Amino acid sequence: MNRLGRSSRQAIRTSLLLLAIIGWHAQARAGQLTLTWSDSSTSELGFSVERSTGTTGAFAEVTMLGPGATSYVDPSVADATTYCYRVRAFDATAYSDYSNAACGATAPTVGLAVLKIGAGTGTVISAPSGVICGTSCSGTYPSGTAVTLTATPATGSTFTGWSGGGCTGTGSCTVTLTSTTTVTATFDAIQSVSLTVSSAGTGSGTVSSTPAGILCGTTCSASYPYATAVTLTAVVPAGSTFTGWSGACTGTGTCPVTLTSPTTVTATFALKPVTLMVRVRGLGTVTSTPAGINCGTTSCTASYLYGTAVTLTANSNDERYTFTGWSGGGCAGAGSCTVTLSSATRVRATFARHKRQ
Repeated sequence: MNRLGRSSRQAIRTSLLLLAIIGWHAQARAGQLTLTWSDSSTSELGFSVERSTGTTGAFAEVTMLGPGATSYVDPSVADATTYCYRVRAFDATAYSDYSNAACGATAPTVGLAVLKIGAGTGTVISAPSGVICGTSCSGTYPSGTAVTLTATPATGSTFTGWSGGGCTGTGSCTVTLTSTTTVTATFDAIQSVSLTVSSAGTGSGTVSSTPAGILCGTTCSASYPYATAVTLTAVVPAGSTFTGWSGACTGTGTCPVTLTSPTTVTATFALKPVTLMVRVRGLGTVTSTPAGINCGTTSCTASYLYGTAVTLTANSNDERYTFTGWSGGGCAGAGSCTVTLSSATRVRATFARHKRQ
């Protein structure tokens, strides 16, 4: 600074006494040092922060701050090193006296290495950042840092677990670093994947696969090499209909599945409806069990599920007529008629009029 006359320096000193800096300290935090102080005046133009390396090093200015500042974060520090700081205020003509010197040490650093083993592949990342393995399988952190590692298997692989650093299992791995640490992540290749087929619905049918392995009815589960493309086909017998896939497939066509994880597919089959028609000759009624036919009064046609056994009963509703028998549907005689429906069926009931005496 320019030389000042004695009377000028005294006036400035008196003015700057109001800018005394008190009670400040240095605090170490994760690779940086944070300084704080108190300022009892509002007349300064700013502050000069000086730093020395070690307790006996020479001080040099590291930054200048504006008026009203009460803290400074020093990011340009080395690990495991002690630094001392002092602060003084300034106005347009002079500096105040220095504050007391305060010292702080940055934390020592500790190395963390991740080793990947196994026939599979995957990545390991850390929080806080530093490890992205794949790219970088080691990082350096301040001593005492809690680092959480997360493993993600690549397609075709599975993560089977941690070892080292106190970590086990397949979840995330948290290591509190107090010394150089190595953690091992094991990834295995997926050798085979299971495919399971189940059937649903009132109907019947089978499901076969290409390549072979599934023949459900008989064999409803099989394992294939990872990423195998399997095509499932539904085979429907007479009396049933295939209504569709659910699970890994939809629709009523074939079901293509590429197996990268255990997979379940459901095939739904329904019974076909079959029509039963009754014709009455003469005066009389025919009813059915189960209900549906009430011929002579309402309905002479009804639909039933394939394979349903329907029993028909004839009744004369006029004393001049007598029920004389059935024809069609495999029925005969004048008793009840039971028809097991496998296709559209017609049955005739004949009522004959009595001859006059």
